[in-house]
Amino acid sequence: MRFDKVTTDILIIGGGGAAAMAALSARGLGAKVTIASKETSLVGGATIMAAGGTSAVFRPSDTPAIFYEDIMRTGKNLNNPKLVRTLTENSKAGVLRLQEYGFLLDRQGLDPSRMIRTAEGHAHPRGYLDRREAVGFCHGLGGALIRNGVDFRSETVICKLLSNHGRIVGALGISLATGDYLVFNAKVTVLSTGGLGALYKVTTNSRILTGDGYAMAWDAGAELVDMEMVQFLPMAFPYPRSRQGLNIGMCSLFGPGVKLYNGLGERFMEKYDPERKEFATRDVVARANYTEIREGRGTEKGTIVVDTREHDPRNLALFQATHPHISQMLKKVFGERAALWEEPFEAIPSQHFFMGGVIIDENCETQLPGLFAVGEVSGGVHGANRLAGSALTEIFVFGDIAGRKAAASSEKQKLIPPEEGEIREQIDRLERIFSVRQGGVRPFEVKKAIQDIMWENLGPVRNEEGMKKAVAELRSIQEKDLPNVALASRQKKYNRERMEAIEVGLMIKTASFVARAALSRNESRGSHYRTDFPVLDDKDWLRNTVLRKGANGEVDITYKQVSI
Repeated sequence: MRFDKVTTDILIIGGGGAAAMAALSARGLGAKVTIASKETSLVGGATIMAAGGTSAVFRPSDTPAIFYEDIMRTGKNLNNPKLVRTLTENSKAGVLRLQEYGFLLDRQGLDPSRMIRTAEGHAHPRGYLDRREAVGFCHGLGGALIRNGVDFRSETVICKLLSNHGRIVGALGISLATGDYLVFNAKVTVLSTGGLGALYKVTTNSRILTGDGYAMAWDAGAELVDMEMVQFLPMAFPYPRSRQGLNIGMCSLFGPGVKLYNGLGERFMEKYDPERKEFATRDVVARANYTEIREGRGTEKGTIVVDTREHDPRNLALFQATHPHISQMLKKVFGERAALWEEPFEAIPSQHFFMGGVIIDENCETQLPGLFAVGEVSGGVHGANRLAGSALTEIFVFGDIAGRKAAASSEKQKLIPPEEGEIREQIDRLERIFSVRQGGVRPFEVKKAIQDIMWENLGPVRNEEGMKKAVAELRSIQEKDLPNVALASRQKKYNRERMEAIEVGLMIKTASFVARAALSRNESRGSHYRTDFPVLDDKDWLRNTVLRKGANGEVDITYKQVSI
């Protein structure tokens, strides 16, 4: 089978903000950079769907040390302290660095206090809110990619990291536009594939985020950390179906007067967190919302009620200025009075972020030579729960670091070709999948099955019975359904099922990592809440869950003690 070969200094896999920051940083140092992305947009992923809140140490009364304590406390001390210090000490510089790429920060002619606010879990006001939301960041970074001559390969699905004697030397992919196989040969590879939102039935994320990077890294021999830690956002649109799961946000966006009610008219947050109530961290509020709905106390439509009527008009004006897309969606879905906070609206929790991922050091290097990881695909920064507003900060800080360190590494490294046998083996495997047309299981059916299993059994509230059920059902899909995946068409060009056939093979692995890691942690910590082990247990469980590929291809789980 024929394939096209692309050679480059640095291959970046993924198309979100972290990928763009890494590409621009490396390109600025003279490296030849190629981005391979599933998407058509220059900068997309979860970044383009973010509301735009970015936390950094902006004010003299705040310090990196205080920011560090907030992140560690929210992450229940599972965080890698070195990564957290790197983030907090470089947070302001990371945000300001956007201006180097031609993006003007939203502050001219505005009272700075309007743009810097306090979010849940923060001891100080440090949330920068941009009226263009994260879409503005993406447009700015996309323009910079063009101006700086970054080689952008859109609509490219990467299915395998390629190696030579233990070193990662590129990746194998397929072009949706042509249907041809692409072999990327690089001195350094940067994994920036984002999270795993598409593993869940309800998510704020793009459906393009199928958790590919975790499975590819594990297959190549990289270690993964804390794969049980999945974050859920308290409030998302419950309907219509086209908007289900999309981000509404946190209670802090609506001011101190906001209240949450169940279908019985009860203000339920008083029993889940009597002190902070609606302003508890997102893991607590999301879990409460999920529980009220799951236990039959939701509305007739299976939602909770958000009452914003008691509000300061200045908060409404700020919300309209800094979250225009959400404000407009509130109007379209619930009506003008709800959008003006004159009547309540409905919401559901939704999968939002993933704290686990590929283990990296402060330079974004994995333990595999030639492989870096950055952004949501990496683990260690956020521990058991991410602090509000720190995801964009992470990509601005570590994206720059990953690019600089990858460029420095590529200068010292010769281009090593991938092993031909590995390429042929993978292409033959894919061709077997693509050639099956009848009597099998369609890729979208496998996707839906995975999403239902994950939402029902590995959502905001978990227990042993449900997680064991998930492990068994995922294993059944892997053993019975995946070998029988069939495509409706053998067309090569723009055949979406070819992409989905690749994705489901990676999705099932990543879903199994989450299920196995969650089942192994016999406590509740941060976003991982078990009804059968409802208490945080520092004595036995203040340790990271580490997953690696065993000698026979099985998932090997060990633990690493955390030192605070």
